[in-house]
Amino acid sequence: MGRSKGTGSLYRKVPKGPWIASYWDHKAKRREHSTRTTDRASAERILNKLVAEVALRRDLVIDPAQDRFAVEGRKPLAEHTAAYIAHCERAGHDDHHVAQKKSQLAAMMVGSKATRLAELTADALELHLLELEDRGLSARSVNFARQIAVAFYSWCVRTGRAQANPLAIVPKLDESRDRRRVRRPLTDDELARLLEVARERGRDAWYLAAALAGLRKGDMAKLVWGDVNFTEGTLTLRHGKAKRIDTLPMHPQLADALRRRLDANPALPTARVWPDTVQDLTRLKDFLRAGIAKVVDVTDKHGKPVMIGTGENAKPKTRISVEDDQSRVIDLHALRTTLGTQLARAGVAPQVAQRLMRHSDYKTTLKHYTILGLTDTAAAVAKLPSIHTPGRNAATGTMHASAADANSPQRYCQQLARETDQSGAKWRDDAERGDRKGDRSKAAKNSGDSHVSGHSVAKRTKGFEPSTFSLEG
Repeated sequence: MGRSKGTGSLYRKVPKGPWIASYWDHKAKRREHSTRTTDRASAERILNKLVAEVALRRDLVIDPAQDRFAVEGRKPLAEHTAAYIAHCERAGHDDHHVAQKKSQLAAMMVGSKATRLAELTADALELHLLELEDRGLSARSVNFARQIAVAFYSWCVRTGRAQANPLAIVPKLDESRDRRRVRRPLTDDELARLLEVARERGRDAWYLAAALAGLRKGDMAKLVWGDVNFTEGTLTLRHGKAKRIDTLPMHPQLADALRRRLDANPALPTARVWPDTVQDLTRLKDFLRAGIAKVVDVTDKHGKPVMIGTGENAKPKTRISVEDDQSRVIDLHALRTTLGTQLARAGVAPQVAQRLMRHSDYKTTLKHYTILGLTDTAAAVAKLPSIHTPGRNAATGTMHASAADANSPQRYCQQLARETDQSGAKWRDDAERGDRKGDRSKAAKNSGDSHVSGHSVAKRTKGFEPSTFSLEG
């Protein structure tokens, strides 16, 4: 039985196969939909339903955009997260960051108990974050999980999978109240001892690159000799954290260390400056040799030392600790903190320090990489000039001030003599205007008296300015 124009059609791709519904959608595109049935009557009802929905969308009874959001919301959440990870890989995001996003999103799906995109609500995300807090994760780690979830849903909004981001209203935790790892800058003496130890082992350029240029471990691992310009004294960083090309000035001490390294190991411009990066254990041993780390016993949850070996050979297990008395730590990244702090002590503007540290916002430089203590604030207060109490003559600006006072720079404001004269002149002018007003009223009152002569009136008005009208006649 045939169907009228605009109502679609049914056909089979194979004999005795399911009926395929063919119709035009509201965008005038040909659509095919399997009815998954071999019964023609059932297939007719399915086709009629599809055609009726197209008519509602065409007449704007059903919003096509809202309908798309509903369709995407019913899709499995894992399908959307897989598409997001594929997008990040195509966009050239760092492999480490992509792996972090993948693991965080997988944990979010488990913790939020959401299986579809529509089920991923603010309440579901808060349930997941609360579970992370209960597991003892720091506020920074919890906020990182929230950040990835919000970024994922924002991508869903940009790609038309969702209308709005409901996760954006989930509040952040206050990281300042729960900082588990606080870095501190190295003192000049500590840095000098570290460089002395590293120079004996050919690793001084590694630490100088972090302390004088602010290079991260990943930056140093990717740096090649072709990006080191000894003539212009610059370093060119490519494929860094921000995925841009940065050119940094090179400190003379760092340039000398790199020159010695190149002379000792000649290499092509495409060769890496550090083919073998300094590992964490090697760095800890360098810190220990320099006296900025210490060996401590490893303890269990009850505070008792963990023993290794048996019998007479049993001894406490030890580790290298880089914590100070205030539980602050030092590591390779702490050398960037040292650079930011030294720039602040040198009076470098925050915006300039931001560019040297390659931060997107100078607030990051000030908040996390500038650590100033009581010594710095005391030195700043010591630079303030003393407050001297000036003498009475110097304060009033009279003619009896000494020659020494006249030649010395004045620290505090005082009223100028001409300002005092102007004030006195204004007072006299007001008094004269008051006298003139009184004279006018008296003249008006006595204008009919015959005994008041013009001479006496002129006598009273003597000394008036020429512009003042005369009371004579």
